[in-house]
Amino acid sequence: MARAATTVGEGSRTGRGVGRGREDGGRYARYSEEQIEILERVYAKCSNPTHLQRQQIMHDHPTLRAIDHKQLKVWFQNRRCRERQKKESGGLVLENKRLVSANKQLKEENNGLQKKLAQLMSENEDLRNHVLTLTSKTTTCGCGHQPEANNPQMPTSAAVNNNLLSLAEETRKEFLSKAIGTAMDWIPVPWLKLHGPNSFGTIYVPSTCTGVAARANVTIPLEPSKILEILKDRTTWSRMCRNMEVVAKYPADNEGTIELIYTQLYAPTLMAFARDFWTLRYTSVLDDGCFVVCEKSISGSDAGPSSPAVLEFVRGRMFASGYMIRSSGEGSTINLVDHWDLEASSVPELVRPLYESSEFVAKKMVLSAIHYIEHVANEKNGVEIRHSIEEPTLVRNMSKGLCRYFNDAINCFSEDGWTLMNADASNDVIMSYKQAKNYGVFADFGNIVCVKASLLLQNVSPAKLVSLLKERRTAWLDFDFASHSTAFTKAGCFAYPGLKSHHHYMSDPVVLGYSDYEDESLENIRFKYIGDRQLDIPPPRELHHLQICSGLEDVGFGDCSELIFAPIDTKFPNDAKLLSAGFRIYLLGSNAGTNSSANQTSVLLVAFQFPFDEDNLLEDVAAMARDYIRYVMSYVKSISHEALLPAPNPAVANPAMAFNSTSTQTFAFNLAMLMCQGYRSTLGVDMLGFNSQSAVPMLDQMQNHPYAIFCYSFPAHPVCIFANKAALIMMESTADKLQNLLMDKVLGGSNNLSLSAVLPTVLQQGYAILPPGNTLSLHNRSVQYEQGVMWQAHSPDDTLHFLALAFLGWSFESLI
Repeated sequence: MARAATTVGEGSRTGRGVGRGREDGGRYARYSEEQIEILERVYAKCSNPTHLQRQQIMHDHPTLRAIDHKQLKVWFQNRRCRERQKKESGGLVLENKRLVSANKQLKEENNGLQKKLAQLMSENEDLRNHVLTLTSKTTTCGCGHQPEANNPQMPTSAAVNNNLLSLAEETRKEFLSKAIGTAMDWIPVPWLKLHGPNSFGTIYVPSTCTGVAARANVTIPLEPSKILEILKDRTTWSRMCRNMEVVAKYPADNEGTIELIYTQLYAPTLMAFARDFWTLRYTSVLDDGCFVVCEKSISGSDAGPSSPAVLEFVRGRMFASGYMIRSSGEGSTINLVDHWDLEASSVPELVRPLYESSEFVAKKMVLSAIHYIEHVANEKNGVEIRHSIEEPTLVRNMSKGLCRYFNDAINCFSEDGWTLMNADASNDVIMSYKQAKNYGVFADFGNIVCVKASLLLQNVSPAKLVSLLKERRTAWLDFDFASHSTAFTKAGCFAYPGLKSHHHYMSDPVVLGYSDYEDESLENIRFKYIGDRQLDIPPPRELHHLQICSGLEDVGFGDCSELIFAPIDTKFPNDAKLLSAGFRIYLLGSNAGTNSSANQTSVLLVAFQFPFDEDNLLEDVAAMARDYIRYVMSYVKSISHEALLPAPNPAVANPAMAFNSTSTQTFAFNLAMLMCQGYRSTLGVDMLGFNSQSAVPMLDQMQNHPYAIFCYSFPAHPVCIFANKAALIMMESTADKLQNLLMDKVLGGSNNLSLSAVLPTVLQQGYAILPPGNTLSLHNRSVQYEQGVMWQAHSPDDTLHFLALAFLGWSFESLI
């Protein structure tokens, strides 16, 4: 029977190497049946003999004297490993059964969703035909032609179908029962406040309801007709609204109108599709002169227009919603209700709170509308809340444009020309491409690559993290374009300052003004050009970033903090398209299944857009964009521990506003324990030099270990989160620059190894043996190592996963 062994330091079990097979010095050994029988008897008495005991065994059994002493040691190691595996096999069988059962359940759920999709598509087409038939009959009686989507016609009042008018009246009745009646039990949300000095009112959420809902009852010093005009165009005040199209419009009694509306809402994250709605909107005037505008989905399934673009949306449902506007002194009193079913069941559980929270609807929909109206009222009445350099209308429009184009980058709709580039790639980075013209300062560039990524963070405050990113802009923009010189010189990468290309010219951004959103400022940042011969940078040009920074004062669930910017120049027109980039962070609340406020999850979204001209540069620009965003993400991870949420305080009135913080030292200690446990469980032995029973803390043992040991986050794009002293010396780096220790950089060298080459082996058997080779430090010094090993580690609850990497017998290569 053949048995093979390869060594990892001085402790290992049978394993498979990577890259060079058996060239790492391992030897094969054959044992006779008699030798195996003797070894098994000895093992039964002593499974882990010492050096002296092994010598005695060879002396007592002449048959074993032909075996090398090291081979005998390896045999006992392998035998202990097999015994351990046998004990663990029972657990593996149970885990396999669990996975098979889960896989079966997922297949059944997928089949159910496929059937539901087919049903919805069928209902979609049926209702579309019904609406078109209804529209055709109505317009034939009225004006003799069908209304167009972009220019809806007004047939006569007699032409309105009785069923359509009946549905409109029913919608108004339902809306009024929510706005001023007792159909829903509303609870005030006192921490959601108005801004204007002459505005007052309250925001409410329901105690319970189907879907999500919110209500506002406020008085604002602005005439009813102006408020009506603002609220009817959702795209002007809601940054979540991508498009609202009036498909058909008919007159009704009492100076009213009935409209068929198609609305699209952006997806707030990368983890779910956008939403669309097909609704009927009814505008009427009550006997007391109040304006009432109510809206409701046309059917229970809410099917609507069918087109390829619609396939990128999940059809939501709007319950009876709307607003009633009553003249009140020199202003108006508004009763506004938003009630939605956002199809939360189709969203991953991690981000489902954004679709199930009425408080989130209150913040992002109802309060957004009220704040916008307040801003317009203050502007009209000459009330200046905060001093602005630019006109309030200009500030509002620029802020809206930055946010809108950032939403376009997050969603990348095919209707806008975007094509997904890496549909089969790993999901740490998503890349899309489109051809476009006349993009502001990029009028000469006809192509754009958009790269985006998301990251889940624990116990991180969105406001604190955005503040850090704003303060340390030069750190996360300090990307070295030298390795992508071709893409850099031919593309519009001058828009994003990097190492040796641009530096800050002004110490502080110039605040141009404040928009209607709470604590949102519009700023202008000026950069100074510096050249580098290695990059062959184009002729100098002055660079500015137009930037909005918001959400720095939010303290509750659903917080959204943003740092969004776009490159502009001195000739930038106010209505030009923007290539928005930046960060958006949502606080999602406690993890599913827990009631503790000590474990809060946030989701970070990052997106950048890179313009270029020549079509043959697509792959080069895509590679540069991928490296750029990964560099930015690694920096975000490195500073996230500085933005921890505050610890819970029993004295705080709102418990949802207080959170636990995690000690960095405790995290490092736990990480050291997990790495050691992972080594033991995957390789079957303890790492040489570690003693779990020692009085020396495990973290100190790892920090001072002679092996160069690294730890990387996983399964997202690996980012270095720990390196011991030997590793930092080997890579000629420091503890505050862990984000620079990219795994492919550490693995590179004469072996030409990469994570993609090693990872399959690690995932299959839990570890991989790396052959002798060399790598380069951050200062490009050659480092030789005798052997390397990569292994998996994870937390006991399986919520955190890591990849650990160790190099044995490393040294700097001598220069001759």
